[in-house]
Amino acid sequence: MGSAISSIVGSNEPEHYRQLAIKNASLRGQCFEQSRAAYQAGNGAKAKELSNQGKEYGKEMDRYNKMARDMIFKANNSHRPPHELDLHGLKVSEALETTRERLTVFVKNKERSLVIIVGQGNNSMNKIAKIKPAVTQLVQDFHVKATPNKPNAGCIYIEPAQGEADIGWIDDFFRGLFNFVASFFRSRS
Repeated sequence: MGSAISSIVGSNEPEHYRQLAIKNASLRGQCFEQSRAAYQAGNGAKAKELSNQGKEYGKEMDRYNKMARDMIFKANNSHRPPHELDLHGLKVSEALETTRERLTVFVKNKERSLVIIVGQGNNSMNKIAKIKPAVTQLVQDFHVKATPNKPNAGCIYIEPAQGEADIGWIDDFFRGLFNFVASFFRSRS
């Protein structure tokens, strides 16, 4: 994990934040385990205190992961055109959150194309892609056409679904016609 992230960003900062997140996750788990033990021993006040402490460690874990994610994302995407989204170095959950946000904008703005760079899994454990299948599944929730392996094996090419022409003007036309006819007949009565 570390070498892939470090080489992407050019420093160890994101890896440092990931390590801090891992440390806080471990401390959170210890607090929750101790909280359960205190509760089972009948010490509700200590259980509550440890539970709250565990929640604080969880917040710190999330904060450090977000810092690492933001640094990695910025390093990978600041030089890319707006129709490209590079997810290298992100955790699967982070990649899905980022993709969901970007696809929402894509659909809302009726964009023509988007290339989601998911990689081939070369930096994943056992060289098995994790982001690509997860993003492929997520894309199905949006009314878009997704072409895997375009422009290359580490990408998913997104475009509006076939037959998705902008026909909103038809609704506007008939709404205006209805209002005109209704007002015409109202003025006659």
